Amino acid sequence: MANTVEDWATYVERVEQYCLANDIGDERKVAVLLSVMGAKTYNFLCGLTAPVKPAQKTFKEIVDVLQMHLNPKALIIVDHFRFHKRNQQKTESVSEYMAELQKLAEHCQFGEALSDALRDRLVCGLHSESTQKRLLTERELTLMRALEIAVSMETATKDVLELQRKQCAAKISQGTPCAIFCTPEGGD
Repeated sequence: MANTVEDWATYVERVEQYCLANDIGDERKVAVLLSVMGAKTYNFLCGLTAPVKPAQKTFKEIVDVLQMHLNPKALIIVDHFRFHKRNQQKTESVSEYMAELQKLAEHCQFGEALSDALRDRLVCGLHSESTQKRLLTERELTLMRALEIAVSMETATKDVLELQRKQCAAKISQGTPCAIFCTPEGGD
């Protein structure tokens, strides 16, 4: 069974796309949905629609009844809480972090303030203080500009570290001590 709103919504969307791609009309969508859903979900659905068999329901009725039980509508404050508490993980790139923020913002109903909310959370949640400081010096910082700067700084940092690591490895292979902390090639 689907565990999150995204899981169920994505599942229904994929079934609808399958029906569209295979030219399956509305009269056969119920049969497709019931035949591709897992046994656990089907048995759960049978319990929800009893004594009526699921095949006697419309596609929309099945989707709605499962939606109501698998993914009851969350409170907006909970969605906002999750969004505002999300910080970039140490192992997460800026782009991955931004994608997660966009996913969390999906149910927040920010409306026209979405871009500002994403920008603010991006700046506040970055784990790189130097990138945060750089972003906080920008006048009229937009989401796109903040993302561009953060990704550029992240890339530059990775490139510098890689160059230093290679230089250090070369010195070590020549028997010269290396002044910077690094690990030889292949050792992380």
